[in-house]
Amino acid sequence: MRGYIHLLAAAAIAVLLAGCAATGHNFDPGKLSSLTPGQTTLEDASRALTAPPDKLYKQTDGTLLALWSFKITFVADGLYSRKEALLQFGPDGRLMRLVDSTNILLEPWERQKLLGPAPAPDLNQAWTPAPSAEPEVQTIYIPGPGEPAALAPANK
Repeated sequence: MRGYIHLLAAAAIAVLLAGCAATGHNFDPGKLSSLTPGQTTLEDASRALTAPPDKLYKQTDGTLLALWSFKITFVADGLYSRKEALLQFGPDGRLMRLVDSTNILLEPWERQKLLGPAPAPDLNQAWTPAPSAEPEVQTIYIPGPGEPAALAPANK
């Protein structure tokens, strides 16, 4: 009887492992908060997250998007786990900001830190003053009783 239970357990494990698939590089999302925009390089990020990025996307403006992605599936999509972090690195190779994340819990202060500073205003655009909030005032003269209409301004 005892051998039968061991055989059944081994068969169940074999079935589970046969239906198991993993894609990407398993990384440690808990280390995202150790990254600092303006300082962390791609190599630093790879070392901190304990894995290289799964994909790199070069942008026309000289920046680089690095995607850390890991998905593991058990029993043909019956049970799966997925996590992703997309980071943008500047032309100088330093972290600019966290662009997006999936299934990664971050404290609000951690997320705000990783979003980086607010973008600088575009100084190449011409400055135009905002329209005045006060409406224009028009004065209309209505002659009172007994006043000649000639004193009133002519209507155009």
